[in-house]
Amino acid sequence: MSSIGFKLLRYYIYDRIRWKKRIRSNQSTPAFANLTNSLQSYQESSSRYFTVFDLETTGFYPALGDEVISIGAVKIDLIEGCILEESFYRIVRPIHKVPRFVRQLTGLSIGEIKAGWTFIEALDDFITFSRGTTLIAHPVKFDVYFLQTLAQKWDLPDYLPPYLDSEALAKEIFPNSNPQLDSLIRKLNIERHERHHALNDARMTAELCLKLFDKLDLKDNYEQEIRERIARDNLVFGRK
Repeated sequence: MSSIGFKLLRYYIYDRIRWKKRIRSNQSTPAFANLTNSLQSYQESSSRYFTVFDLETTGFYPALGDEVISIGAVKIDLIEGCILEESFYRIVRPIHKVPRFVRQLTGLSIGEIKAGWTFIEALDDFITFSRGTTLIAHPVKFDVYFLQTLAQKWDLPDYLPPYLDSEALAKEIFPNSNPQLDSLIRKLNIERHERHHALNDARMTAELCLKLFDKLDLKDNYEQEIRERIARDNLVFGRK
């Protein structure tokens, strides 16, 4: 049986029951109510301020029980062309045990994970941090979809943030180059930090975004073009 087949079988026989029990036990908490209110608030896009974020997860399939174990984010000001000082980092305590290879990859210890925030607490804090900005991730379709799927699994309102895809932007600017983050970091001489740490990856992606935006030369009609790109990316990658 393939690893995906095993994951599917385990989820429907065992993991799904634990999910439902944990969700029911959290739906009466203040944190759940706060997140529900946050998700129901309209989030307008910004063509100047962006929240560049990254997730570390236990796998690639949130619909089959994979979870977020950390969220990292920084903000950039496109007009000033800089990364702002404020940053965001939360270690998330998942429902299921984190596989050893994931802990080794991310550098997170069992103690750090057990002391982490719940998913609903972390997502609510992230929405507060990113409000008034447009999200960017590399690639955004994975990270936003992951959060959207988990919100649905928790029986929460739809998570519908405005976003742009830095990977799609890189493919447009460098059509003959490898669009993966590691390759672009080398290509553009971006200072490298330890990978698979959500905040480090967010910072490197933010540096990448500033260089990509600079190559677009958006001096005259930047606001209109950015808003058109936001609308196009949200349409292509499934904003409801």
